[in-house]
Amino acid sequence: MLNILLLTDANDFESVLPPLSPFAGSTRRTPLTDSVDAHNADVAMVDARFDPAAARRACCGLAANAPTVAVLAVVAPASIATVDLDWNFDDVILPGASTDELQARSRLAINRRRGALDGTLKFGELSLHPSSFTGSLGEKDLGLTLTEFKILNFLVQHAGHAFSRTRLMQEVWGHDIHGPTRTIDVHVGRLRAKLGTEHQSIVDTVRGVGYMAATPPQPEWIVSAPTPPPLLP
Repeated sequence: MLNILLLTDANDFESVLPPLSPFAGSTRRTPLTDSVDAHNADVAMVDARFDPAAARRACCGLAANAPTVAVLAVVAPASIATVDLDWNFDDVILPGASTDELQARSRLAINRRRGALDGTLKFGELSLHPSSFTGSLGEKDLGLTLTEFKILNFLVQHAGHAFSRTRLMQEVWGHDIHGPTRTIDVHVGRLRAKLGTEHQSIVDTVRGVGYMAATPPQPEWIVSAPTPPPLLP
């Protein structure tokens, strides 16, 4: 589930978006400003329908002050030509898009944004490094396989939420995967063995559902990225 930030000055913004509840863990609305508090947000949806200049400043402000937050600009069809790459957004979407499209674009934007950063996902003593698909506990490398990393990374990113085996298979192998869902149990068993007795509860079993990374702690994304160039007037 994603934490979504809506940046808008318009009262009707939610009405032009599809239902967000199928993939939103939380939704927070804030005015369209370049000094917004984006703490804990995964993706920001910026209302660029009426004031492209303000939307551009907001997008660039997010890139400078919250570099891990993916940015989607919601643009009216008539003004899409005004949008340029110097906005520092990850994708553009038109009003009236479906929930499935918005969810897919949001996840792709998040992966694209985080994949471009030299960052570490911290979860207590656990550190995950998406750029190298590796993980460590303290100073100890866990020797994760790609599949184990994908399972652990997804659960930690969405800590506190339980996911079915089918959903985990979709996240790891793609939406068209077919096969026994118990395959996930095999990989989880190997993953827990590598985490060790003290930390194997990071991947917790939720009876009747599947697996989750239990909270606390809360995941924290730590970034080492070059500072974006200053915004030109």
